[in-house]
Amino acid sequence: MTDKDISIRIARPEDQATLTQLIGASYAMLDNGRYDAAQLMRALPLMSKANPRLLASGTYFIAEVDGVAASCGGWSFEMPGSRETSPGVAYIRHFATHPEYLRLGLARRLITRCLEEAAAKGAGLIKCQSTLQAERFYASAGFRSVGQIDVEMGPGVTLPVMQMERTLG
Repeated sequence: MTDKDISIRIARPEDQATLTQLIGASYAMLDNGRYDAAQLMRALPLMSKANPRLLASGTYFIAEVDGVAASCGGWSFEMPGSRETSPGVAYIRHFATHPEYLRLGLARRLITRCLEEAAAKGAGLIKCQSTLQAERFYASAGFRSVGQIDVEMGPGVTLPVMQMERTLG
């Protein structure tokens, strides 16, 4: 595959249905034994929906292969699940790659863009809440694990994730 086959663009609100399908297909691959199956089945419908606020933010992106949405992800100054911000701190948000497009470097291109943009906008530290399966990907992008937490996906539904961070600049 050549670079001309891949493009990255800013996601828009009208991409919601397409990205919800992409995220759902990606997150369905989380069932690899690292999570309790029953817990994961309750969490997947809640975590697999494209976030309308991210889609309208201008900092959420789609990597397309031959015009097909293949990967997505972005960043924000708002902490996931809230509108809280901390000066100089940004957050990686809702990364996913469709299983048919794994190992093409799409997520790597997206994370690079996010890191560069967040740094250019004044972030000195960037954090993420990684699924247990994605921890190795974020580590390869320079993030370090700072501890595991349980994230509430909905009423009575939690999922363990790894908190990770890296400095920018």
